[in-house]
Amino acid sequence: MIGIIVSGGISFLVVIFSTLIGVNFFKSRNIGQEIQEEVDFHDHKKGTPTMGGLFIVFGTFAGYALSHINFWTIGEGFKVEITSMNTNILLIFGIAFSMALVGLLDDFLKVKAGRNLGLKPSQKLILQTLVGLVSAYYFLYLNYDSSFYFFSGLGFDIGILKWLVIIFFIIGITNSVNFTDGLDGLVAGSSAISFGGILIISFWIYRHPEYYSRFIGQSFLTVEISLLISAVAGACLGFLWWNTNPAKIIMGDVGSHFLGALFPLILFALGTDGLIFFFCFLFILEGVSVVIQILSFKYRKKRVFKMAPLHHHFEMSNWAETTIIVRFWIINGIAVVIGLGLFYADYVLFGQ
Repeated sequence: MIGIIVSGGISFLVVIFSTLIGVNFFKSRNIGQEIQEEVDFHDHKKGTPTMGGLFIVFGTFAGYALSHINFWTIGEGFKVEITSMNTNILLIFGIAFSMALVGLLDDFLKVKAGRNLGLKPSQKLILQTLVGLVSAYYFLYLNYDSSFYFFSGLGFDIGILKWLVIIFFIIGITNSVNFTDGLDGLVAGSSAISFGGILIISFWIYRHPEYYSRFIGQSFLTVEISLLISAVAGACLGFLWWNTNPAKIIMGDVGSHFLGALFPLILFALGTDGLIFFFCFLFILEGVSVVIQILSFKYRKKRVFKMAPLHHHFEMSNWAETTIIVRFWIINGIAVVIGLGLFYADYVLFGQ
């Protein structure tokens, strides 16, 4: 328990201070966000330092790694002890880091061109698919389980289709988080709420291995995955300090891609595949709004929303930015609570 608090606390502090340095560094070199022409009501955000997601990635790793240094042993007093990090957890972080590199490349090209045009959609999709394939290989061959679990006690074997399911969610949630990252603090705050809920689940699993060992690999029954989740939650809160409206820095694609990949990776690792729909509810809602808008305009020549993603629709309906952000946080929080309730109901029904 102490390690979980330490992991989150370290990542929070690391991100707060490193982001402050980053804001000044990016400002001094005019590395700022470009705005899409059709989103002219965001012109006041133009030039805001971007690529702040780098500090979320750095803070997450720092929190997880440094939580393995123990300076105090009960009964023995002061004693420096370094424990090894879990290989499977590092692999999960590595896959998410690979997705962050895709986002970083996109951010770099935008800054270099001085326009909000980075990678072509086809190029980005190819790179995201490669990361998705690596994720599927990891779960199906290195940590093999071809079942899709709605919850730990409710799942069924889908065989090779699990490949497609993993790739679909890795790409889908990554892009959905990226779509959501259009208002100050929306993604950082929502992610902190969602990872906070997932942290409760991971710690519960850690405390009840006798039930969950039937569905989850040994590496994910330990406290190690909770350390990683706590670190990323702390990193999101630390970044939110500077990203809240009016934002001093924007996370950019590097941040949204990192967080977007981590959500399905962690939930698949915990055998709670179906809970993606609850812990990523807000992001899915934003992503689906984009798909609906595109399909409606293509086949009906009509728009369902004034603008997609969904938060832009409410902006164009004259909602204040902070109103949209807080209400979306509330919606996300409600979905997380429902997910936690379903997770606990699963344990009550099948785990006793």
